[in-house]
Amino acid sequence: MLLRNAAVKEAVETKDSPFATIDDSIWDEKYSDTFGVLDFGVSSLQGPRESMEDCAYIVPRARCGFLFAAVFDGHSGFAAAEYLTDHLYGVISDVINDNTYGQECSVSERDVSGLCCPVELRAVLADSFKQTDEKLLQFLRSHEDEDERNSGATATVVLVRRDKLVVANVGDSRAVLSRRGQAVDLTTEHRVSGGGATVEAEVARVQAAGGWIADGRVCDVIAVSRAFGDQEFKGSGMPGMLERGVSSEEWWDQAFADSKHLTEDLLVATPDVVEAPVLEDDEFLILATDGLWDVVTSHDAVSMARNDFKKRRSAQQIAERLTKTAIQRRTEDNVSVVVIDLGGGKSGWAKPQQKNSDMWKGFLGMKK
Repeated sequence: MLLRNAAVKEAVETKDSPFATIDDSIWDEKYSDTFGVLDFGVSSLQGPRESMEDCAYIVPRARCGFLFAAVFDGHSGFAAAEYLTDHLYGVISDVINDNTYGQECSVSERDVSGLCCPVELRAVLADSFKQTDEKLLQFLRSHEDEDERNSGATATVVLVRRDKLVVANVGDSRAVLSRRGQAVDLTTEHRVSGGGATVEAEVARVQAAGGWIADGRVCDVIAVSRAFGDQEFKGSGMPGMLERGVSSEEWWDQAFADSKHLTEDLLVATPDVVEAPVLEDDEFLILATDGLWDVVTSHDAVSMARNDFKKRRSAQQIAERLTKTAIQRRTEDNVSVVVIDLGGGKSGWAKPQQKNSDMWKGFLGMKK
């Protein structure tokens, strides 16, 4: 089994980068007293899969005093996950600008850019996901590597600061909050297998669009019902999926393909978005791809992390332990984990010996 850390790749700041416009000292002057920079840890390991298609992404000093974190779980190639790593936060930043340009607000309500901060971020994230998916599909259709043109990725994204968190999810990764030691799932997996209201709703949407469910998969092919990319399950790419099922893959015959009338996108990148206050008892967040959750329950992950925090271990050490635990428990997938220390509910806890998240300075546009 191959183990390698692939959570990050080094980013080069340019004048067009969304990170290049935010100076650390300006951000700190604006937000350090109110919110501060949250400590975090990032870890990613390749499991038994032939390739590593996970990405994790952090912007410690993001817009409006938030920390931005995301995990992307790619499938059928790496191009979609890599594109999201490079572009999603930039699109979110642009949408914030577009939604607040010209608005009037007090000085305290302005971002370091001088624009007003949105009061309500659910619409911002929903619009950002839509725009990013449209741009990604254009990118994939002209990708030089034909094998990557059908790639896709799930995404779990969080904007968090000491008073508020906003989580947006597409696919089957998960965000979990520890509230006084209790695991609180902040996301719902978008699948068409199993039971429950979410699965029933996803199955109904796919079938209403002309698709079908077989062996717990959309069109007997893909296990998630929401994702970025996957152009064969959206718009003009869907006839190609039916054709490929007949010609190259031999999934079905021509008569079966001719009987299908696909009227809407079978997969969508519409996120479920949760916005909530951060309470005094909120201790930490865990974001992870399904390679962790397939073998570790939310309760067990919170319990392990909480015990480690009590032993003065840092968020970075805890993220690394969680990924290694998933590998040791023989997950069948790759694993990416982000742990964010919210600082709440810990009056009797010792502080970590070190803030290992500093080790990520310089990666992916992150600044110390």
